[in-house]
Amino acid sequence: MEEPAIISEEQTLAALQLWHEGEAPVWPLAHLRLGLHIRNEQALYGTLAETGPAAQNRAILSLGLDKLRTYYLDSEELLRQRFEHRQDILVITNSMNMSRSSYFYRQKHAVTHLTEILNQLEQEARLDWQEHMITRLDPPSYTTLVGIEETYQLLAPALLAEGEPYILCLDGLGGLGKTAFADHLARQAIAAVRFDEIAWVTAKQTHLSTRGRLQIDSGRPALTFPMLIDELTTRFELTQSFNGSQLHKQRLVRHYLQENPCLIVIDNLETVADYAALIPELRKWQNPSKFLITSRLRLLDQPGVFSYSLTELGETAVYQLIRQEARRTGFADLEKASDEELRQIYQIVGGNPLAIKLVIGQLRYHSLPRVLARLTSDQNNAGIGLFDYIYQETWDSLSETSQITLLALTHAGDNGFTLEHLIEVADLSPTSVERAVEELVLLSLVDLRGSLFDRRYSIHRLTEMFLLQMMEQS
Repeated sequence: MEEPAIISEEQTLAALQLWHEGEAPVWPLAHLRLGLHIRNEQALYGTLAETGPAAQNRAILSLGLDKLRTYYLDSEELLRQRFEHRQDILVITNSMNMSRSSYFYRQKHAVTHLTEILNQLEQEARLDWQEHMITRLDPPSYTTLVGIEETYQLLAPALLAEGEPYILCLDGLGGLGKTAFADHLARQAIAAVRFDEIAWVTAKQTHLSTRGRLQIDSGRPALTFPMLIDELTTRFELTQSFNGSQLHKQRLVRHYLQENPCLIVIDNLETVADYAALIPELRKWQNPSKFLITSRLRLLDQPGVFSYSLTELGETAVYQLIRQEARRTGFADLEKASDEELRQIYQIVGGNPLAIKLVIGQLRYHSLPRVLARLTSDQNNAGIGLFDYIYQETWDSLSETSQITLLALTHAGDNGFTLEHLIEVADLSPTSVERAVEELVLLSLVDLRGSLFDRRYSIHRLTEMFLLQMMEQS
């Protein structure tokens, strides 16, 4: 299928006329990969392109005319005489031995040919740029994301919009697929050719083994703010002008992000030593650049942050994910399992994608009843490490009041508790419960349900399993 034209003949002619007048271009150069290509071709066009939009317009047209010369010598000569050398039409008709009407006919065809060449060059530049940006991302951990339609329809327009929001945060419990969804959004931004640069910075220290176990990548340091600066200066090749100080690096990054629309994905923000100090710094870097953050922490207390919480997959999406993973790995027995058989998995682990994949990995070696029994009765001996990964560290950091409030929510069921009901069950003061709920919401341990006028609080199924296990151990 032929690619649609990016540059029209009207735009080409208008750009030629602006070249003739020495004015700024009519093209939206920020959206042309050809302009980025020219800026990188320092030997031929870099000096022109660096001196401003009008000069970059001339550089783009010069590149197109160089290409045009190899196919239509007379067309290139006509356009250069008229628009680059600013010769009068009468002079051109005399030098090229043609009538005035013939001149306009030939100019029209020359503009058509030049437009075709510019579109070809732009398509090639876009493909080169897209391929280069894709190398900035790790290979996707998924084949097709399931159950994301509603979330994507909300987040994609916000991310791709020209203006606000500039900082977006995708939060939720571990294992809900925040990294995978951020990867999907980044790939969509690359396909849309929305930004000049894409950079991915991560502090991820876990991965899923082929045996369905969580592995810790030991020896890898957590992400810190200086490390973030180092990553971006290297990614954007800013180290050539680096004078040795961290402050100078910060200034270079800030200037680059304010001059070039970039998308920076910061994965697993909770591993940054002090995220509260990072967000104010990002605000200095934003516009036109944007930041997409994944975190277990909800940044509801940070002004100017577009915060969206991922939730568990619904039952139908869970079955779709299980069969997709089974098909991808050649697990025929699991792929052919009925909805009733797969419902046993859903009833135990809910819609947490990581938990589902861990169960699938264990099913390679054990029966479904045994895997589910081990998960519910003696999780540590199962060797999965799921609760430790998702909950243990956060649980240990909670105050006693927050732990009691969270335990009270094990009785809330799917509909959740109102605040008044939660205060009654927790048997704590209203002020204590209110503060505890705010902390638990920010830590993604409590889900908000209901409406603006009828807030209800509930917990994930896996959270309930973890809490029940904690109560048994105590």
